[in-house]
Formats: sequence, C-alpha cells, structure tokens
Amino acid sequence: MAGQHESEPTYRAQDFVADGSLRDVCVLDTALDDWQHLFDGLRKLPGRHVLTWTLADTTDTGIPEASAVWSKLRDDPEESVSLAIEIDGMWFTSYFFEIEEIEFSFDPSDVVDAETFAPVREFVKWLANSTGREVVVTMEGNDHAAMPALLRWTA
Repeated sequence: MAGQHESEPTYRAQDFVADGSLRDVCVLDTALDDWQHLFDGLRKLPGRHVLTWTLADTTDTGIPEASAVWSKLRDDPEESVSLAIEIDGMWFTSYFFEIEEIEFSFDPSDVVDAETFAPVREFVKWLANSTGREVVVTMEGNDHAAMPALLRWTA
C-alpha cells in the first residue's frame, strides 16, 4: 500500500479493508511536551473524550497535566490509562504505551466511504494541529516508524 502525501488526507478504500486489525494514528519521537500539547488540545476539542484510570477505577472527563499522568504510570507499573476521543461518532483510543509515541487506534470497519472517512481526517488534522507535529496513519503494529504510512498530515 502506497502512502498518501497529499495536501489533504483522502479516502482510499484499500486502506480501510476490515481485516481484523486496527489502524493506528501516531505522532512519532514524542516527549512530555508533545503529550502536554495533546492534553491542551483536548480543552478545545468539540465532541467527547474520556480518560480512564484502570487501577483507580475512575473515569474522568477532566484534563490533567501530562506530567501527572506519566508520573503516575512511572510510579505504579500496575496502573494503566486510556484516553478515548469521539469525533462525529467514531472513537479513537490511546493506551499510553510509551512516552516516545502518541498512538491512537480505531476500527477500519467504521470507514466505508468518503463520508465515514471524515472523522479520521478531522482527528488526524486536530492531532497534528494540537501537537504541532506530523501525524501518520499506519496498519496496526509495534514499529510505526518502520511501517509504510497510509497517510501523513503535518500542521
């Protein structure tokens, strides 16, 4: 699959074939400041977002400082956190795997045409604008830097 490097992300059916795997939306080589920009961007994001702390067994619609989240994860290795963001009925979920990469996943079976691709395009653009970084969409995987990008967007 060749990636898109156009001025505007567009729908391509071959990128969203329901094959049992998710698609990942990533900002690579990140640091704490990039996560803070993401959290700051949430304050301006229309739609819903839900931050869930696994061990604390809480769901929070408030937006903490990124340093507080990563400190808690560092101090309590059993803790896990997820952030789910809804854009026009489509959910994008991050599980805070590592500070060096912001990764959200979504189900490609939700994208069947240009109209249902719109939330993906809006999320990618929002993430790039919030972080000030390039965003890539790839197949699900562990080494996103080595994977071919399905699309790229830079703010």
